[in-house]
Amino acid sequence: MGRAEVLTRTRELMRISLPMAIEHVSVSVMGMVSTMLISYVSEAATSALGMVDSITHLILALFAALTTGGTIVVAQYIGRDDRRSAKRAGGQAVLLSVVLSLVMFAIIAIFRNQILGALFSQAEPEVMEAARIFLTIINFSYPVVAVTLTMFGLIRGSGDTFAPMLISVIMNAINLVLGFVLIQGFDFWFISIPSFGIHGAAWALVVAKTFGLVAASWYIAKKARGIRLNKWKYFKPDFKRQKAILRFGAPTSFESGLFQAGRLLTAVIIVSMSTAAIATNTIGFSIMNFVNVPGMAFSTGAMILIGQRIGRGQTDDVVRTSLFSLVVGGAFFAVLGAILIVFRNPIFALFNPSPETMELLPVVFVSYIVLAPFLWPSSFALPACLRATGDVVYPMVVSISTMILVRLLFSYILGIVFGMGIIGVWMAMYMDWVARSAFFYPRLLRGKWKGKAVTSEEE
Repeated sequence: MGRAEVLTRTRELMRISLPMAIEHVSVSVMGMVSTMLISYVSEAATSALGMVDSITHLILALFAALTTGGTIVVAQYIGRDDRRSAKRAGGQAVLLSVVLSLVMFAIIAIFRNQILGALFSQAEPEVMEAARIFLTIINFSYPVVAVTLTMFGLIRGSGDTFAPMLISVIMNAINLVLGFVLIQGFDFWFISIPSFGIHGAAWALVVAKTFGLVAASWYIAKKARGIRLNKWKYFKPDFKRQKAILRFGAPTSFESGLFQAGRLLTAVIIVSMSTAAIATNTIGFSIMNFVNVPGMAFSTGAMILIGQRIGRGQTDDVVRTSLFSLVVGGAFFAVLGAILIVFRNPIFALFNPSPETMELLPVVFVSYIVLAPFLWPSSFALPACLRATGDVVYPMVVSISTMILVRLLFSYILGIVFGMGIIGVWMAMYMDWVARSAFFYPRLLRGKWKGKAVTSEEE
């Protein structure tokens, strides 16, 4: 690959991915700041946040069928310059997200106590009560987030990644300010707001996410360039287009759901260890989400570019685009990780860890910084590239299999049987990444993904 081609590909990938990187930074910073603020309430509150986050990730994963499916289908239609079909498919994705998210809201509202009891029965009473409070409130945000993320996916699929980034940054700024005021309390001149602790953290998130839904709805109806959903006819039930979206997205949703279920079961294993182990895992993933920013941005950017190439029939460039995105994403991973590892101690101090947690956190953090640049892109960005071509079943089978046979199994063996605790659980995660990479690379290089584009069907 010559210098001119490298520069061209870099500009193209950065144009799509940089706004998403900024967006992911704002999301991860929001998560870290919320965890920091809650850590000053109590370690039980921090642990409760981690437990509910495991449930939240599982719920949002179930909507990957609409977010990912909508993004890829719209990207392929835009690549074919078929904006009419892109709009109709987008409307159906939004309609599905509304209906399914309301069903999920009702299930959580009715069975939240049973869900927490079944998953985290070994948690200490103080931790369980905090988790119950947080889940009760945060449940109101699930339908809001599901619809917002679906709209973001449609906008990105049309090639516009700036608008979702801007909305997300503002949304996270709102959450940051409200979270600080409501968690810690505020007393200035004649204004006095008491501390609401974990209640405040939950309501700040609900308010911020609601702003995001309103802003995304206004933008996609009034201002979006690539796909503008400004007519009710786009939302009239169209089962053929819904089927097309779900054909693309359902395997991804099933995969993401079971993957997050695996993470949830891993959290159940961790709960049986100690409150310090739960807190270490919560803080570790909070920092990890920030380190993952380049990988997530470049994987989504590559997915959009590949979807558009498939729509234009440029299948010969898929492998080169995929591998290039992996290299660039890994490089950014390494640079960001090197910066963070220098400042690791001040970063840890921000989370107010207990002495027990502080003994575990450096090992988890350093191991992730060292291994992620080499393993994360091929484990997560590479399957995203395959999905963009329409090859969605193979990544699903691989991801589910390695989650069960590697991550879950060895989390129990290393963490419980061999007594390695949280360190063993994170080692099992790295083993899972190695296994995933060993399957995804040959799939891409051998071209088994060809001929699976959903938009190859006649409308």
